[in-house]
Amino acid sequence: MSNELEAILNLTSVQSCSDIFLSSASQCLLGHNEDADPIVDSTGYMVSVNITDSDLKENFTAYHYPGHIAGLAFGFNQWGLVASMNGLYPVDVALHAIPRQFMNRALLSATSYSDIYSLITQGNIAYGFSANLGFVCGPDALGLWNIEIAPNVSVKALSPIFSIKKVNLDHYYHFNVYDRLNVSERAGDSVSSQHRKQRAEQLPVPTDVTGIETILGDTGDAQYPIYRVPSATDDAATVATGIFDLLKKVAVVFRDNPKSASPVFSFDLSRSCSKK
Repeated sequence: MSNELEAILNLTSVQSCSDIFLSSASQCLLGHNEDADPIVDSTGYMVSVNITDSDLKENFTAYHYPGHIAGLAFGFNQWGLVASMNGLYPVDVALHAIPRQFMNRALLSATSYSDIYSLITQGNIAYGFSANLGFVCGPDALGLWNIEIAPNVSVKALSPIFSIKKVNLDHYYHFNVYDRLNVSERAGDSVSSQHRKQRAEQLPVPTDVTGIETILGDTGDAQYPIYRVPSATDDAATVATGIFDLLKKVAVVFRDNPKSASPVFSFDLSRSCSKK
């Protein structure tokens, strides 16, 4: 519940992250920069989880923050889901609602788009976030969606405020500001996002994995770059980059700038589909 408490106490938080969707006749890609406090660079890690003692058997792989539950960053599951999250920072916090981190973790168990919809509408959600989702197999194979969530502070609200965008034969960027919902956001929490968004739109539209790596690794805005290194103007760091190729059923993870570095992990997502 750290995001909710930061909002209630009006504390400054690290804005994260940057996401790129690409859907075309020959490409189906989702790329994500995980931005965080620089200490996470040496303490974050990948987990592979197999849960067998619940009604819904789960098997997922995700980037993990120490002291948190999985689902805050990026990952994939045995149903072919690929997922990444953007923090969003509305002024309002909904009380007596599902904490953001709990919903992020629940989404890692999703088996289909209809399952995702059921999860986000099962009850009000306490704080904002953006979910970037797709499937490599199953009835929703090669579908890509961005879902913006905002807390509903209406009395007895039964679900959050949300907007769903399906990315089809197009590209789309998402950062740490609301793109479609008209939501009051915390003052000062959007500077880096606005810079990153503006810079991404100045760069050539991606047409393949290399194009996504180029944007996610860009440092052209010296004050607030897309690929973030702590500085006097921006105290966050890009601690990992994940890129999902839904057509090739491959996921790769970078620890360093994806423009120049080689991935440290590569995952065969077709194996996830076979675990159903």
